[in-house]
Amino acid sequence: MAPQMKGLTQFIMDLRAAQDAAEERKRINVEVSNIRAKFATSLTSYQKKKYVCKLIYIYLLGLSEEVRFGLDQAYDLLSSSNYLEKQLGYLLVSLLLNRTGITPLNFVQELIERTQTHLIRDLRVDSDDINILALLFIASNFNFPAVGHQKTVIITNTDPTAEFWQELIPLVYGLCVSPTSTNLVKKKASVALLALLRLCPSVLITNDNWIPRLLSLIDDTDISLILSAVPLASLLTEFKPSYAKAIMPSVAQRLYSLVVDATCPSDEFYYDTPSPWLVIKLLQLTEHYFVKTGSSDSLDATTVQSIRLVVSRSIQNALVPRLAQTSRNTHSAILFQAVSILTYLDASPDALSGAVKALVQLIDSQETNTRYLALDTLIKLVARSEAKIPFVEHLEKIFTSLHNKDISVRRKTIDLLYIVCDEMSYTQIVNHLLDYYPSSETSLRASISVKIALIAERFATDSTWYVSSMLRLLSISGSTANPNVRIDGVLEGEVWERVAQVIVNNEDLTIKACKYIVNILRKSSGAPEGDSLMKVSAFVLGEFGYKLAEQSNSENEQFGINSQFQILYDSYFTSSLLTRPLILSAFLKFINRFPKADFVPDIMDLLEVETLSLDLEIQNRASEFLKIATFLVSSNYEDVSFAKSLLLPLPPFENKENKLLRQLGSLALVNRSTSSFKRTLVGSPAPNGPDNSENFDEKSNPFFEDEAPKPLPLTPNWYGGYHRMLQYDAGIFYEDQLVKLTYKIQRSGYAYTISFTIINNAARNSGATISAFTVSDISTDNKGEYIVNLTKTPDLTITDRSSMEFEARICDIVENKCGPVISISYKCSGSFNSLRLKIPISLLKGLSGTTMASIDDFKKRWVQIGTLLGVEEGELSGLLCAPHRYNCAFLASTLQRIGFAIVQKTPDNPGENIMITGAGILKTLKSNYGVLISLRSTDLDAKAFQLTVRATGAGLSAIMFGLVQEILSLQN
Repeated sequence: MAPQMKGLTQFIMDLRAAQDAAEERKRINVEVSNIRAKFATSLTSYQKKKYVCKLIYIYLLGLSEEVRFGLDQAYDLLSSSNYLEKQLGYLLVSLLLNRTGITPLNFVQELIERTQTHLIRDLRVDSDDINILALLFIASNFNFPAVGHQKTVIITNTDPTAEFWQELIPLVYGLCVSPTSTNLVKKKASVALLALLRLCPSVLITNDNWIPRLLSLIDDTDISLILSAVPLASLLTEFKPSYAKAIMPSVAQRLYSLVVDATCPSDEFYYDTPSPWLVIKLLQLTEHYFVKTGSSDSLDATTVQSIRLVVSRSIQNALVPRLAQTSRNTHSAILFQAVSILTYLDASPDALSGAVKALVQLIDSQETNTRYLALDTLIKLVARSEAKIPFVEHLEKIFTSLHNKDISVRRKTIDLLYIVCDEMSYTQIVNHLLDYYPSSETSLRASISVKIALIAERFATDSTWYVSSMLRLLSISGSTANPNVRIDGVLEGEVWERVAQVIVNNEDLTIKACKYIVNILRKSSGAPEGDSLMKVSAFVLGEFGYKLAEQSNSENEQFGINSQFQILYDSYFTSSLLTRPLILSAFLKFINRFPKADFVPDIMDLLEVETLSLDLEIQNRASEFLKIATFLVSSNYEDVSFAKSLLLPLPPFENKENKLLRQLGSLALVNRSTSSFKRTLVGSPAPNGPDNSENFDEKSNPFFEDEAPKPLPLTPNWYGGYHRMLQYDAGIFYEDQLVKLTYKIQRSGYAYTISFTIINNAARNSGATISAFTVSDISTDNKGEYIVNLTKTPDLTITDRSSMEFEARICDIVENKCGPVISISYKCSGSFNSLRLKIPISLLKGLSGTTMASIDDFKKRWVQIGTLLGVEEGELSGLLCAPHRYNCAFLASTLQRIGFAIVQKTPDNPGENIMITGAGILKTLKSNYGVLISLRSTDLDAKAFQLTVRATGAGLSAIMFGLVQEILSLQN
């Protein structure tokens, strides 16, 4: 294009030949004026493209406002039938759109109003090139990803532009799933649809049937198409979490083929690695599923084993020495993502140890990013693992990262040390952090202080070690342990405050703490101490210093009260204004305990001087304390009693929450065990970890705030197989031209297994293969009356036949017509097909016959049930009509087949009435129930029957009555 546009080429050469910026700007102004004038006239196709290209070049020079006038011309180019003009139009519109000074919502509203007509037309054109232009424009200009957990733009049904979106989105969806669309178009369409669904999630509510078709893109053979579809699949499973489980077998199989089998088209290899981008995205999708469910228990054994092998092979590949940096980076990236799901797979200790070894090796990497990611992945691995992972042998290598040149690596190393700390390593880690503290950056010191305090409190079993370590921390931390202020203005807890709480709540620590404080302050020899140490010193000595003085037996010894006072008094004038009020409080408590001591006049003079302090807090406190101190030293008993009532000993802290945990950020969610010493110190359990037991609950899904999706209808002709399964333990469940499902039931009390065989009918008719065969959903409508699990998944590709198994357990009385609906999707001959079939969960499957010696025993039990529950709750009787004549043998065999033992039946004589009685025991997980049945014809033609059912469970007779009525096809 460029060689043909001589004017554009000359314009660029003129700008490059300009001597200075002024000359260049002058040339641009001349050209802009010329383009303005030309746009007002009729232009040829060549001229339009030439002038638009000049505007694009001027824009690239940074002069966006000077070319904004060309936006209208760009919109006109969108209407052109010429591909190059349309291409330049889309490009210029994307560049010249004004995104400043306008909200994202108003931006997309204005843009869709101006471009919707052009986009609709271009998406309907039977041209891949034109389709792709529109799709790329949508993907780039309507893409507003969520920031954190907040969506930046949401288009609701009440939005004035809602109709535009509702017309546009189905066209993009159609290009995604159409069998006539090329893979290149599908790739662009999936990216565009992702952007549109983020804007308009409500579209999925009214088009719930889209999800299986879109998820089937993951089963495609084109690697690049799958790569484009994975982000879309992640969004769809967020909207409909139950579908996440359905695609996991396909994801696991794809990962296995890429990582373990290393099978991939040659053009998708990156050096020696098959499609690492797709591997990482599929592992991310797997991690998303595990984070939602909390474990891999809901997946079938084959899928879990495949994922385990993928993770294992990823670790092995990362341990192999490689010369090429690109190859090392590739396998390291896969390792980071694979290890993040390792703990959800019930990994063995050897597997965890191997993962840790591989990650620790990467800590020595010369690449800063690799080191950071290795540390971050180790944190995830330890935080999510319930098993104890030993790190003692790796601590020295981790310690070396504290001296890395990059501060982000050092910060992540500190987080890792906090996470991996346990009963065996806490002293080593704390001592090393204390040694590292003085040389660390100021921005890291607050984090180090918090983590040292939490580690010591969590694991310490020696009270002496705890006190000495904490006071050492406070002595070197200075004022770095000051409170952090949250956005809402609430002060977080300081380290010294937590240390003080622990000392107050543990009486055996008080004297030890006082001794350590006196020794530390004496060794300072008048040098100014940090605020944190002085605050805890004033607090502890003021509250418990008298105990140390009494133990020393003399006030003149080094630990006597006079010595304690002198130490605090010497430090008072070098302390900060925030610390001085605490020292004044300690002095007042000294007077309370020792009103006749020699230092009392010095305290009184200090308080009197501080009443004139410029600091309001010190001034108020000094005035109040001076008045109280005057009462304490007076000879009036009432004044002394009143003053002492204001200075009662501090009671133990009742607030068990450790505010330091709030300063951990994301690490605060880590669930770690506590030591016995911590329970002794504060009497509180460890911080709660994340609740990984979260189940997929669509009621909590943000997409369902306004309305819930309507359930999809069942597949036509579903009832035949449903009715057959009610009374037969084997048979055909469903059949059409493409697929046939047969079943076989194996009973075991209240539990039974349904084995399905999927037969490819299309192979017999046209030789076609069924692909992407997936059980995408199992929707239940019960409240715990039964449990259904898919224990064996079918093969994704079915050339002849495959199998799947469901395990059902009857937990309580199940209502009639109750059962799960399974959603099946598959591809055959390029078409997408779906089935929604209902499986009956019937009480009859837990019914087994019970023998009775005679009809007298039956009558006796019949009367007992009536007496126990009454006729209203224990019995249901009704007159039923049959569509045709039934004989006694048929009815008896039917009742036997569904689980009753026949107690008595009349001979099969045409001229006599039919009378059949049966008995059975219904087994459920909750309890067992007795069921008796009586079936008697009321006419000689055997078309009208009196059916009576008695059962030992309340309401059970009505359910069994309805089941027998449905099986025999009787009508009221």
